[in-house]
Amino acid sequence: MLRRLVIVIGWLAVFSLLVGLAFWQFQRGQEKSRLLEAYGAAQAHSGALEVNADAARSVSASGVAFIKACFTGRYEQDRQFLLDGQIHDGIAGFDVWTPLKPADGDPVIVNRGWVAQDANRAPAGSLRVPENDREVCGMLVRFPRSGWSFRASVEPHGWPKVVVYPDPAELEQALGSRVYPLLLQLDSHEPDGFERNWRPVVMPPERHYGYAFQWASLALTWVVISVVFWRRHR
Repeated sequence: MLRRLVIVIGWLAVFSLLVGLAFWQFQRGQEKSRLLEAYGAAQAHSGALEVNADAARSVSASGVAFIKACFTGRYEQDRQFLLDGQIHDGIAGFDVWTPLKPADGDPVIVNRGWVAQDANRAPAGSLRVPENDREVCGMLVRFPRSGWSFRASVEPHGWPKVVVYPDPAELEQALGSRVYPLLLQLDSHEPDGFERNWRPVVMPPERHYGYAFQWASLALTWVVISVVFWRRHR
């Protein structure tokens, strides 16, 4: 009796795992579809919007943020961040985050694009940018996040600072001031940027749906094999 109970519990555990993975991938596909729809709607918007810090904070908390916007200020080229672990065409590099200081208000972190790493794991080119007043336009997005971090998110000393998916609070601590709640991805036509190929999602929803189908197929196969085995041994 105990042996049969253990077998049933084990069978249900495997079946529940496979079905759960199928549903999880399906939900991830739906999330990616919503992100792509929101990004497409923002891209289709004809003009840039003015979004104050409080409104941006509310948008960030809502979970999805794609807003065309422009800001006027000066780049702070002596206090830049390098987002580590960014791969482009199979080459390791950084995304360059440069604070833009407006005449009033919090600095806006501008993602100026991707640069390759050299042999010393430093940027392979100059990060310098003129510090004159300018209008900078792009797409406001939430700061990227990662579930994995094996060291401090922000290097404690020196500039530019290599960062590993920091949250705004860590950037504020490094800068010694508050920062705008959303990240500005610099438009491809804007000057003083690097390689820019912005994508709202890394893995398209179709791939998630494909994985969901695979897990669901494995769950069905598990049921069929179990039924055949049970009929042969009853």
